[in-house]
Amino acid sequence: MTSTSRLRPYRLAAAVAALLLLVAVAAVTVFGVRLLTESNRWVEHSHRVIGQLESSQWLLAATQAAGRGYRLTGHPSLRSEFDRAGPQAVAAARELARITRDNPAQHARAKVLLQQSTEQVRRMQELADIQDRDGPQAAVAAMRVNEMVERMHGVNAASEALRAEELRLLEERRATNARHSNLLLGFVLLSLAISLATFWTLLVSLSRENSRNRKLERETRGALDDLKRAQTMTERLSAQRWALSEYTGMLQSAQNLDEAMELTSRTFERLLPHLGGQCYLGRGSRDLLESRSSFGRPAIASADVLAPAECWALRRGQPHHNQAGAGVRCAHVDHGASMAGLSTLCIPLSAQGETLGMLHASGPADGGEGDNDAVIIELLGEQLALAIANLRLRETLRQQSLRDPLTGLFNRRYFEESLRREMLRCERRRLPLALTVIDIDQFKSFNDNQGHSAGDAVLAQVGRCIASLVRAEDMACRYGGEEFTIVMPETELESALARAEAIRRAVSQQTISHNGRTLGPVTVSMGVAVFPQDGVTPELLFEVADAALYRAKAEGRDRVLHADADADANAGVPAR
Repeated sequence: MTSTSRLRPYRLAAAVAALLLLVAVAAVTVFGVRLLTESNRWVEHSHRVIGQLESSQWLLAATQAAGRGYRLTGHPSLRSEFDRAGPQAVAAARELARITRDNPAQHARAKVLLQQSTEQVRRMQELADIQDRDGPQAAVAAMRVNEMVERMHGVNAASEALRAEELRLLEERRATNARHSNLLLGFVLLSLAISLATFWTLLVSLSRENSRNRKLERETRGALDDLKRAQTMTERLSAQRWALSEYTGMLQSAQNLDEAMELTSRTFERLLPHLGGQCYLGRGSRDLLESRSSFGRPAIASADVLAPAECWALRRGQPHHNQAGAGVRCAHVDHGASMAGLSTLCIPLSAQGETLGMLHASGPADGGEGDNDAVIIELLGEQLALAIANLRLRETLRQQSLRDPLTGLFNRRYFEESLRREMLRCERRRLPLALTVIDIDQFKSFNDNQGHSAGDAVLAQVGRCIASLVRAEDMACRYGGEEFTIVMPETELESALARAEAIRRAVSQQTISHNGRTLGPVTVSMGVAVFPQDGVTPELLFEVADAALYRAKAEGRDRVLHADADADANAGVPAR
């Protein structure tokens, strides 16, 4: 009792002290939560600035790629893409300048980036307008490459400076956030300990206060966990955007479909390691699609060859998603396997109004980010379709530069390149090579009497006849005018003469009709030379074969002669 009496005068003071302590705990806790909220807001602000910067750079790169592609190809779709991406790039840079107003240094860098981006887009717009108005050559002449490169260097420098400063601020704010969290947690725990020691007789009140504090602590930890998850998701999205930007840039440099397929496979496995699938491309006949590459580990098998009608995405011209068997299954997907817990997605690859192929992916229904995965696959499909269309266009242009449009045979440029290449190859392997030079007899007189259109008909028919009688490894070319050449790798003299004689007979037996008239008869004279005995250089071998051709004409035309040095020296050179 005495002891109790001694403590009694201090109970009020202890209660007041405890009350003050509780008030202090509450105030500091509220202040700490607000401080954490403010810190989190600044961290989120840094992520937003970085994300906006990445978006601005990606849109500017897309604008440049579309503008460059339009100047190279003149395709309206690329102009449309340029007109869409240009304003978006400027708007993204303007938004970046707006959200950095709180930081004068960052705002200044963002304004420089906005100015450079706006000027770059404006200049590219001027070039596109010049190309629309005056043609590609005028646009090339108006292009100031050094100025545009320097401006782009300015854009990159401003972007890198802005990114570096924002990353530094982000790390600083994260550290501040962690420090505030630790201080708040330490203060709460210390206050609880003091409350327990002070309120021995107020156990019930202290227990209730403890419960409240533990709840607050759990909420704080939950908020921190949510923040970490949001940060992880933000970092992943940023990495995915960067990978997509890198993939788009590398696709522009792909030389062939194999490289494009390899890039697509690597990027798919990098961005979506939990999914697998295949990329299908259409055959020339357009009746079937066949698998050109695969990636990852597909959750369900898909046919290697399929008809367009077997895929709902190709039928409808839009993505087709089958989630855990809830949708309609495509015919090319294995019907014997269960779709429980699995998801499939088919994306049609379309560009310039043409369906080029299809991208198929499959994986666990809950193995990824759902809608975000579908968006990434669609973006990959869009870029891949554009790349395939560009590669096919580039191959078509290359073929046109190597082919004679009238006869369909290779042209003189290709002949000179292939003759030198094949002679070097045969020399390394110690194999023969035959060269045949062909000239249509009396073609000038025929052309003058019958007209140039009839002469073109004769040239086209002779070209088709030659193409039908050479091997796949032979190279039939139109050398110029009425003269043709055939490079026959790994061919002995006897075989070359026999093949030349077959071509001569076939040409003489042709019936050529033009505008309701029968043209002819048409005959050819041919000279044959064989490497290495008749010549060891392309120039010498051609001269020897050409001399044999002249000798064939001198001896009456419509014949095949092998190179003969003595005969060539004695023969005249008749008119062709």
